Amino acid sequence: MLVVVAMAAQASAPAAPTAQSAQAIKITPAVVGEIDLGKIKGALVRQLAWSPDGSEFYLMTYDANPDASIKAAYHYLIPAAGGAPMRVDVQPEWAAKYWAWKSTQAAPGDPTFKIEPATDQKREDAVAIPMGGEMAKGGVGDPTGGMSTQAAMEAGRAMRNNNVYTLRLKGEIVGEWVNHPIVPGLTFGWGPAKTGLIAFSERQSGRLIIMDKTGAKQKIDDTKGVVLPAWTEDGSRLAYLESRSRTKYALVVAKVQ
Repeated sequence: MLVVVAMAAQASAPAAPTAQSAQAIKITPAVVGEIDLGKIKGALVRQLAWSPDGSEFYLMTYDANPDASIKAAYHYLIPAAGGAPMRVDVQPEWAAKYWAWKSTQAAPGDPTFKIEPATDQKREDAVAIPMGGEMAKGGVGDPTGGMSTQAAMEAGRAMRNNNVYTLRLKGEIVGEWVNHPIVPGLTFGWGPAKTGLIAFSERQSGRLIIMDKTGAKQKIDDTKGVVLPAWTEDGSRLAYLESRSRTKYALVVAKVQ
């Protein structure tokens, strides 16, 4: 009898994730809800996590300090099938465990598949200097001399250094922040252990990209402004938020085949 029960339980258990090719995966997205930051607490989104049974999401929003650190965090649960966010007092323990593997530097169970952080400085014009130097500004400088000494001094003061923090994987930028500390997991989400997959937001367009350990990629059409990509623990679904406006996001759940 015990053997029969054990066999039945094994048959009903979800299949363990296995390594997959990013280009062979089929993604079928569907919008299941909306996150309107104008109707809940928190001006920014920070975390999105699946419950262990895949029945609900945890969402963290927050208000930021001037240095971009968290001033106040707010916690919500959302049914995976769709529904309004319900505020809770604290982050569930399962959400903290999920976030620990979803947003870490290396792929779960594979320390060789690892994101490399870098910091650079870029100089940028804070105030545009018109072409043509003083003449272009209505002055009487030498028309063949370009920019006067005074204009050059003004241009120097107008330049500023930007700190650029970049996350790279297999030569791809999977996250970039300018004068803002890195937020792990905001722009990327590892697939479960043994899948060798990562989902991330393309730097310029915000389009969703799936990449495997070989560096092969699949760009998901008709996606933009994607943040917080998050896989279920069995790898069968991929959720993410897609920006619709300054304060609104669509909550999207995609079947993964």
